Amino acid sequence: MKGRPTSEQFQKQLEDMVNTLRSEIVRGRYAAGECLPSEKLLAARFGLGNVSVRKGLEQLVEEELIEKIPRVGNRVRIKRTKREPVSLTISCNDVTVRNLELPRLLDEFHKQYPWIQVDYKITSAQSMDGDVITMDNFQFQSWIETGAPPALEPLEPPPDLYPGLFGQFMLRDRLYLQPIVFSPVVLCYNKTHFRECGLYIPDGSWTWDDLAESAEKLSEVKGRYGFCFHVPDLNRWPLFLLLGGGRFDWDGARLKPIRGTPLLEGLRLCRNLIQNRKAFPLYLSQDNYDISQMFAEGKISMILTTYLGLNRWKRTELDYDIAPVPFIGSPRTLSICLGVGVSTETRYPEEARLLAGFFTSPIAQRFIQKHTMSIPSSRSLPVRVTDDAIRRPERYPMFRDMMFSLRTHRDLNVPAAALRILFNPIKAYWADLIDEEELCARLESISFDTNTSTTDGI
Repeated sequence: MKGRPTSEQFQKQLEDMVNTLRSEIVRGRYAAGECLPSEKLLAARFGLGNVSVRKGLEQLVEEELIEKIPRVGNRVRIKRTKREPVSLTISCNDVTVRNLELPRLLDEFHKQYPWIQVDYKITSAQSMDGDVITMDNFQFQSWIETGAPPALEPLEPPPDLYPGLFGQFMLRDRLYLQPIVFSPVVLCYNKTHFRECGLYIPDGSWTWDDLAESAEKLSEVKGRYGFCFHVPDLNRWPLFLLLGGGRFDWDGARLKPIRGTPLLEGLRLCRNLIQNRKAFPLYLSQDNYDISQMFAEGKISMILTTYLGLNRWKRTELDYDIAPVPFIGSPRTLSICLGVGVSTETRYPEEARLLAGFFTSPIAQRFIQKHTMSIPSSRSLPVRVTDDAIRRPERYPMFRDMMFSLRTHRDLNVPAAALRILFNPIKAYWADLIDEEELCARLESISFDTNTSTTDGI
């Protein structure tokens, strides 16, 4: 007697049915308005039960390839004719590849549009020479501040996404990239270390004094430090400028004094943290990966990271969790968002729009949610905590309660290029090469002409 198929075999049979029907619809075997064979005939063809066939057909309904007509059948919605092969290139970086599981995600796109071949090109700085472009919100800010004509097509905002994300990719009320995933900067901690030291784990009530006190106690274990982060990263150190709710003010092209402002309070806080040798190691990290590696090895108990950064550990046995970053006054944190747009230079605008739109489609957003730690931009998806594919921290869903606290580099009221210039005297202050008075004087001497993108008084 032939045994019942395993769950893996059943899933493969179901995927084969869906893939075959999808391909036949796309290639024009079934005309628009024509009904697919009956569920009974499909069950016999693919060796599946009626219930399984209905499940597969529901996926094609979600993909908007067919529609279920009561007492009629499953009717093809869109005319799909045989198309000439098209090759597209998507411009991205290696972090995007990891955070979206890009090769597998593009396989899902190819199932829907078999005539479109997509290759991705890794770039160190996002360029405009792909058919489809990905960049984060800070890169977009840098791009629009160049004053160059837009090299991206305006897009329509998808209705299902978190509305607060759109503003990060808009210029003169026009959307140029659709948000794919986003993440706040969060505090990541080793639960085992806290238990060993008899400490309460971080929570939303933590101040930076609480963090420093716990970090010192965690550092009492030989070969371990309580807290660390990659200080030079543009998605880390500006967090401390945002914490107090301050923003830079300008007198024409020059910065107004920051003495007595929350900005200076945040810079002072960061200086005290990274100079605390009882809590913070003198570690010359090259990038965020270095810090993550030290955390994974148990050398550091707490780090600043993002949900995107958690993708390094999605199959780890590391006993860790996340919490909101400590606060000054009221909760605030830095938000990073990844968007996708269509180049105006593409030879295949129709196909490029299909690819860009796919990233925010229900199919792609569910795939991202299932296979990564990244937070999909779709707000209608239920938050998953347990999953066979990856291991999420227990507090993974907390981002929904943090939405009110999200801020971006733009909230600092400083051009992206100027932010890099400001870091020079700031890091000198943190290294005790200049004192607080000289820091303020140097910042006030900096001028930035947003029209010509030049800086003086560095």
